[in-house]
Amino acid sequence: MLSAAAAAGVTGFGVFGATLLGVGAAINPADAYATEYTQHTLQKDRRVIADRLDPRQNPGQRDYSFLNAVGAVWPYPVYKTGTGTLPSQKTGAGFAASTGDDAASGFLIDRCHVLTNMHVVYDEDLVAHPPLERPVAFAVGQTGSDRDHGALQGLKFLRQGIVIAHGNAIRIDGLIHNPADDWALILLDDNIDASIAPLEIGAVDPSQLPKGFDLSLAGYPSDHRERRGDGFKFKDLWLSAGAVVDVTLGDWTAALIRTTVQTTPGNSGGPLFGHFNGRPLVIGLAQSLRGNGIDVSESSPNVGVLFTADTLRRIAAAKARYPCH
Repeated sequence: MLSAAAAAGVTGFGVFGATLLGVGAAINPADAYATEYTQHTLQKDRRVIADRLDPRQNPGQRDYSFLNAVGAVWPYPVYKTGTGTLPSQKTGAGFAASTGDDAASGFLIDRCHVLTNMHVVYDEDLVAHPPLERPVAFAVGQTGSDRDHGALQGLKFLRQGIVIAHGNAIRIDGLIHNPADDWALILLDDNIDASIAPLEIGAVDPSQLPKGFDLSLAGYPSDHRERRGDGFKFKDLWLSAGAVVDVTLGDWTAALIRTTVQTTPGNSGGPLFGHFNGRPLVIGLAQSLRGNGIDVSESSPNVGVLFTADTLRRIAAAKARYPCH
């Protein structure tokens, strides 16, 4: 839980209208936080590809194998053509998903549970206290080559799943009320191969997140999905580095964090992480962007969900109710 001392320097929030990061989400120009979205950028795009299998392909030969737990999330089931039992599973949503439409980001926290944003899996214009067990899909695991040797282009494992828990965010005409609670937990229908290690999540006191503290974000931004034939390749996971601007406290159980991490649509649900005691720790999720998401600064930062102890307790309770097979 956020300490009283740490909370003294942060502010509250209610409604948030910056651009959501799910593919196709629209900006709300009436909100004071929102700025005009434009594809034209003034800053250099600093995002890089993180190869999870071969460190030699990464800048400085850094080991990003821990990020192989980051995958793509769809707000409906996804089946390869001809493998579903219903007509819609053979040609409709499944085909659209395989071409890269509607996918956002998420990540494994064990072999069968995936974290993402609530607005990724509930993508309607009006969302208020939605029911659980919505069917969704998740694909993860970098393939060893550019060829499609996996379930989808560039990803080895495809699983169906259901939403088993979510926060209390409400979406009305593109506005997110209580954005700090914009999270959802997915239970997969089968465990992911043990070769892919899950990411560790944790709640960090804001005193450990001073202004300028280094953070990074991993995900599948739609503007960097490489088109390949009639589909989009998901092998390339994009990594963006930036720094903390500030932390914003909600109702003492949830919080937002503003950063200079470059973020674009499709990054929703991606892990926001830093290094603590020499190891990577996921402290939150990408949530929304300002402007085009690339021209970020202290005065125009992007926004993420910051995990609190209360959020982690709710996630743990859901995992206990819906354990892995």
